[in-house]
Amino acid sequence: MIRCYFYILFFFTFHLLPPYSFSQGDFQSTKAGNLKHTDSVYLKAIGCWKQATTKNRLLSGRDGTTYDSLAAKCIFTLLNNRNGPAGGLKHEGVFPSIDGFPGFWAWDSWKHAYALAGISPELAKNSIRAMFDYQDRFGMIADCIFIDTTENNWRDTKPPLAGWALLEIFCQTGDTAFVIEMFPDLLRYHRWWYVHRDHDGNGLCEYGSTDGTLQAAKWESGWDNAVRFDSARMVKNNPSAWSMSQESADLNAYLYMEKGCLAELARMIGNEVLAGNLVQEAHVLGKMIRGMMWDEETGFYYDIELDSKKFIRVLEPNGWIPLWAGIATQNQASAIRDHILNPDEFNTYFPFPTVAANESRFSPEKGYWRGPVWLDQAYFAIHGLRDYGFVQEADSLTLKLFHHGEGLLDKEAPIRENYHPLSGEGLNANYFSWSAAAILLMIREYGSERIERR
Repeated sequence: MIRCYFYILFFFTFHLLPPYSFSQGDFQSTKAGNLKHTDSVYLKAIGCWKQATTKNRLLSGRDGTTYDSLAAKCIFTLLNNRNGPAGGLKHEGVFPSIDGFPGFWAWDSWKHAYALAGISPELAKNSIRAMFDYQDRFGMIADCIFIDTTENNWRDTKPPLAGWALLEIFCQTGDTAFVIEMFPDLLRYHRWWYVHRDHDGNGLCEYGSTDGTLQAAKWESGWDNAVRFDSARMVKNNPSAWSMSQESADLNAYLYMEKGCLAELARMIGNEVLAGNLVQEAHVLGKMIRGMMWDEETGFYYDIELDSKKFIRVLEPNGWIPLWAGIATQNQASAIRDHILNPDEFNTYFPFPTVAANESRFSPEKGYWRGPVWLDQAYFAIHGLRDYGFVQEADSLTLKLFHHGEGLLDKEAPIRENYHPLSGEGLNANYFSWSAAAILLMIREYGSERIERR
């Protein structure tokens, strides 16, 4: 079952993306980068934040340190990166960063919308609308869209979290009309995965691409160069769809979460039959993930090879996404916790590297997704720990992130795209939106007791 909270909740550095080249014209909208602390949109969001957190929880942690300044910096970062409508961007949304990311990315947008749902709900709604403006006739959502539509990337999509964001918007606003507006398109997007990204038709999906390239398939995962994809190859599903040769634990956990969110949304609009069917689908999928992707020997979830169903044994955050999604058993959660707390694996100086620190291919300086810490993945782990009752561990790791991340508690320092796990040094883009969104969610949940599922 799915959670509905009152407290809430890449990507590409351009030297990695030769197909894209952006000009200053991509930033010509009057919004991006021009926010002032006196602007009404910022003051209103801060007011909503303070009202929600004052009513439901303290802004200070158990150590006595207050994180309201960090929260304010996160909110400012998100709102300062907003743009549109402009050119091909038909609704406003949030750029990943004004530091070289002039467009909307699907995965980013879902995370931005979730975090903004309670503090800037119209921006949250429009962040979802903006991506669905370009849904194709099959149900696919583009990877990223731009002011100049010729730059939109249809070679791949991004991991499915739109339902997760939409449900949170409803929980924060009670806006049933928005659910009615978006639900049919959201359901089509969910069904698209099973038509175009389930090569063997067994109910477990793979990341893939529309052009048959492995690079675009890696982009679809959001993990451009992850270690777990080093031996992947491509297989053809239909004339416009290819899959990687592995079924991914994170992708299927996201789809499990989406089924639960869609079921709740279906109930809200009065479709009990569909809701029941989606709950049953989630039950079947969860059982498959537990049965096929959990390795009892090492106590972790892994991607599996498409043909042989053998584990691709690389310790990466994809293995704790089933914890966040609520798929893991309590015993499995304990084993995942042990990996997270192991200083040789994930409990580094700045915790949650994108591959375990004792993996031979761990390379935080040049790795992108081969070592640096991405705060969205850290949030998923911390939320999952809290959800299974490991509250002290979740709080301790949250504090470690806040206090060890370069500049995070400095009012003037930018929030970075990712961080070095051994030093806490900020890496890559400045003023990164999904990092801000993830931190905001960690602050909201810090110090909370176990989050019960509905």
